[in-house]
Amino acid sequence: MVQVQADTLKVELCAPERNPVRLDASELILPGSQGVFTVLPGHTTLLSTLTTGVVQAQCVDGETKFFAVNGGFAEVNQDRVIVLTLTAEADGEVDVERAEAARERAEQRLQERGDDVDLDRAQAALERALARLMTQRHQGY
Repeated sequence: MVQVQADTLKVELCAPERNPVRLDASELILPGSQGVFTVLPGHTTLLSTLTTGVVQAQCVDGETKFFAVNGGFAEVNQDRVIVLTLTAEADGEVDVERAEAARERAEQRLQERGDDVDLDRAQAALERALARLMTQRHQGY
């Protein structure tokens, strides 16, 4: 029996404090913890951890959508992709002033490097702010 390859990915992006985002995509770029990777229709089955970054979806209608995500997992199974993440913000949902302020605070903490500064926490805050700003600016990988 020959399996016919679909030309569309059914994508579901899930985060605890939002309704799932469902879309049809021809390509999905994800921030894997071992590096950025692309999923196309017909991709092999895969389970990957994600890092903080940008999910970029090339939708079948020609539109490109961007989402800032904060870690999680991606499951690719046949032509379906499920992304489970702690937070997800679409480009139109990003508060640019707040993200810029968070970036500045995190950079300042990393420069100070005092005894009372949690460097891991400051680095994580910087990565989240940068992902949000990249999403708003439609900057992918």
